[in-house]
Amino acid sequence: MAVMIAVMAVVLFGVSALAVDLGNAWSRGRAVQKQADVTATSAGWRLPMRVSVPEAAPAAIAADAARYLNANRAPGQPVATGSALLDGQRANGEVSFEHADGTACTDVCVQMEVVAPAAHVEFGLAGVLGRTAVDVQRVATVRVVSPLPSPADMVPFWLPDGCALGPAAADTTGGNSLAATTTTTTVAPSPTPSPTPGPTPGPTPGPTSSPTATASGSGGPAATASPSPTTTTATAVASPGIPVGSHRITSPRALSVTVGQQLSVSQLQVDSIPSNTDRASIRFYSPDGSTYVDYAAQDVGKTNPLVVPTFTVGGEVSATPGTWRVYALIQAKGNARLEISANHLDYVVVGPSPSPTPGPTPTASPSPSPSAGPSPTQTASPTATPTTTPTATPTPEPAPSPTGVPVGCVGQDRGNFGQLDSPRRDGLTGQRRLAANIAGGLDHQLVPYSFAVGQTVTKECGSGSSWISGAVPDDQPLDGRNCILGDTGNDGPALYDGFVSGTGSRPGRLDVRNGATTCPGRGDLVVGSVRLNNDVLSCFLRNGATLDSLTRTGVSATMLAPEVVDSPRLVWLPVVYATDRAQKRFQPILDFVPGFLTDETQSSAASASNGLAINGNSVKALQVFVFDKAALPVDAQAPTVAYDADLGPSIVRLVG
Repeated sequence: MAVMIAVMAVVLFGVSALAVDLGNAWSRGRAVQKQADVTATSAGWRLPMRVSVPEAAPAAIAADAARYLNANRAPGQPVATGSALLDGQRANGEVSFEHADGTACTDVCVQMEVVAPAAHVEFGLAGVLGRTAVDVQRVATVRVVSPLPSPADMVPFWLPDGCALGPAAADTTGGNSLAATTTTTTVAPSPTPSPTPGPTPGPTPGPTSSPTATASGSGGPAATASPSPTTTTATAVASPGIPVGSHRITSPRALSVTVGQQLSVSQLQVDSIPSNTDRASIRFYSPDGSTYVDYAAQDVGKTNPLVVPTFTVGGEVSATPGTWRVYALIQAKGNARLEISANHLDYVVVGPSPSPTPGPTPTASPSPSPSAGPSPTQTASPTATPTTTPTATPTPEPAPSPTGVPVGCVGQDRGNFGQLDSPRRDGLTGQRRLAANIAGGLDHQLVPYSFAVGQTVTKECGSGSSWISGAVPDDQPLDGRNCILGDTGNDGPALYDGFVSGTGSRPGRLDVRNGATTCPGRGDLVVGSVRLNNDVLSCFLRNGATLDSLTRTGVSATMLAPEVVDSPRLVWLPVVYATDRAQKRFQPILDFVPGFLTDETQSSAASASNGLAINGNSVKALQVFVFDKAALPVDAQAPTVAYDADLGPSIVRLVG
């Protein structure tokens, strides 16, 4: 009996000793795991890893990781170094880079695994059982992702790409509808008989009659070896419906590119801009004058001259060899009158026509029709015909290029942004659906559409059996939709319900129950019996920032007070390529931008209506100030998508 008790005592003491030592190892493991987690999330801000970017290169990330590992070093661990973390030996710690699926990655890597150096744990009493020590290591994996706005903050409107900074307006009553020659829809040819094919001289009937269609200039599509950066030419030959202004466009260098390639265009300047100018954009006319592409719209305000932000000209232009003519198009305040610059630049595309040329999204019929929809229709194919004689006769109004996707804010028909027709999970339709989407935001998550490398970029997602690859139309209230449907008319009464009176159990979006007015010296707006938030964006500015600086380069989250996100006037809008709010087709979402519901601008204070002009129980005009999302704090709990540099600030998430 005594012998048995002695044996059992030894076993019990051994087990107890082992439990103590294993508990110590477990505790050390927790400390090492915390160390790995902190290191990975702290050094992960440098992701994605890019070999060619010094601050995001492997050595820089590893050095940062070593610093955090040492700052949180557990007992029994060696000192970590950046070089040791990249030597392939996991025992002394390791940093490795991966694609989002966990496979090895050598450049532009969005995921990182951090292995903490082994912590040596000495055993005490457990040594009697033959185990004297254990090495403890832990791993943490982080991934960089792009945050998205919450559906509740998304209102059912879309902005064309060129209007995604500065003031933008939606006219809900038809507004300043522009002449057919200045809208961006395709214009059907005149039924007048005996058309003259090609750009040969002689009177060619246009789709509209315009007394301003005077002409002069080269008109020739042949590429030249050394194009002049500024060519003084009367402009009406390119677009007979647009009067010629006094402003001019200049470039410090000649513009030339090889066929099929893209070019980053910078330092274009527009000067002699009239004081009543609202916006400017850059228009490229094809060598034969049959199509145009708009780029780089910019709110002008008091800027003169205007230095146009850098933009990229891609295959929508370079697929067509010859000399494209580049003009500055401006739009006046108030009456939205358009004027085209008194001169143009040559943009020379050198090389033979690619064969075959990728076409736009399929159309139902090859015959042009007078429909107002902006779907691509058959226009004269741009070619580099070597002979063209300058002529002073009117030419047909060019159609927008079907693949000319970057668009300007100039020439927008009836306001700068359009209404979004998005389904709801509660089954509401028509005006009730629109009002609910305004009052409470969308009820499902939209995501951007990503064009693959080499994929032809288009303004539309297609339809039926001809959707572009990866298109997920917003025709069901499900998360992950990346193609949205425009609605051609903004409904004033539904907007009133959504913003002011509320719908169902939801108060109106601007109702003070969703957020009181916080700007000093500003009282609530009272509409009927409803009190509305009356904030303005300028009262949230900090550190010397201005409204203008929110639309320029170098924007940061220090420019706005974080409390701006609590104002019900802060909303998010999807950005698309569409050129006009009359667009009613599925369009790929490029991005999302924040806007503040106000008519305050860089140069003028908010009016009494503060961006929401109301007539009875109808909203007749709506204005927002759109700014760079980098001015807002990043919400670590925001919904996310795979990392996309074009979507702005990113989030580092611990994924393993």
